[in-house]
Amino acid sequence: MHDVIIVGAGPIGLYAARLIKSFGLNVVVLEEHEVIGKPVQCSGLVSTALNLFMDVKESFVEHTVNGCILHGPFRTKILMKKKGVVAYVIDRERFDRYLSKGIDVRLGTKVEDIFVEDTVKVETNKGIFESKLLLGCDGPCSVVGKSLGSQPKEILTGITALVNEKNKSPWVRIWIDKSVAPEGFLWMIPRGKKTEYGMWSKKPRFKDLENFFDLRDYQPGGGPIPLGPRKTFFERVLLVGDAAAQVKPWSGGGIVYGLLCARIAAKTVKMAFDYNNFSETFLKRYEDSWKGILGVRIQAGMLLRKVFKGLENPQIELVLSFAKIFQPILNRLDMDFLIRV
Repeated sequence: MHDVIIVGAGPIGLYAARLIKSFGLNVVVLEEHEVIGKPVQCSGLVSTALNLFMDVKESFVEHTVNGCILHGPFRTKILMKKKGVVAYVIDRERFDRYLSKGIDVRLGTKVEDIFVEDTVKVETNKGIFESKLLLGCDGPCSVVGKSLGSQPKEILTGITALVNEKNKSPWVRIWIDKSVAPEGFLWMIPRGKKTEYGMWSKKPRFKDLENFFDLRDYQPGGGPIPLGPRKTFFERVLLVGDAAAQVKPWSGGGIVYGLLCARIAAKTVKMAFDYNNFSETFLKRYEDSWKGILGVRIQAGMLLRKVFKGLENPQIELVLSFAKIFQPILNRLDMDFLIRV
């Protein structure tokens, strides 16, 4: 029997596993796919806050950016920049492989059911795994979350088109146009040797992406994006990362939030073993802790989304034109903690 089972070998599950292993606990990660880091369902644009969690390696950083150019539906254009690098463009496959070093990962192991009693029994296509605690880090369509009745309030979809065009621009570009992406936006991310185009919305279409950016030959990608967390703690179980919808509602990014919550989850796991207490009441401290840092920000972000969904293109253009007056304030915004509390 293992001390801890983690479902999902994405960056959040692997980072949690590294921390838990460092506490001297026996941890195994179950991953349904046969290769770590595939399929890639994330753009991998991560703020320099990544340095707070690990040594950032050149091996998985494709490019760096200094800011963002925001395009309104018509003519308004806002440049938001800071001195120096504000974000890394990382290769998600290489990033995930880096995090997996030294971790017991069981590939091709699909979770089919979960039973929580005196221990946690995880039924998979490769047999039953047993542990004292379980972390669900298995993404927006979390099997662990569904088995416990916990699902996000909203799920959007992000799609990407990777083009073999060298692009070392210091700027990410974002377009807000409700005629194309009614509930989200479109983007261009310079990836050094390549260029990524993408969009997220309720039901994005590659045809719309092709027409907007005049794309012909590209490598498609993408995946679901959960917004609005539900309950994240249960008897012997915690949900972390996308499985817990710990995602920024204004951008859909979840790596920094997920890593932060993975760190809190790992500390909670250690405490649970120290006190030999795996009850729902004890594990509630995990949710109390992460919501103490991110809860208000995510709630405010969800409120902003509600307002955004009620606006049409002319109103958005007007808002952005007004916002441009406050350029110095915009330049100080943090891409992870956009909303200050």
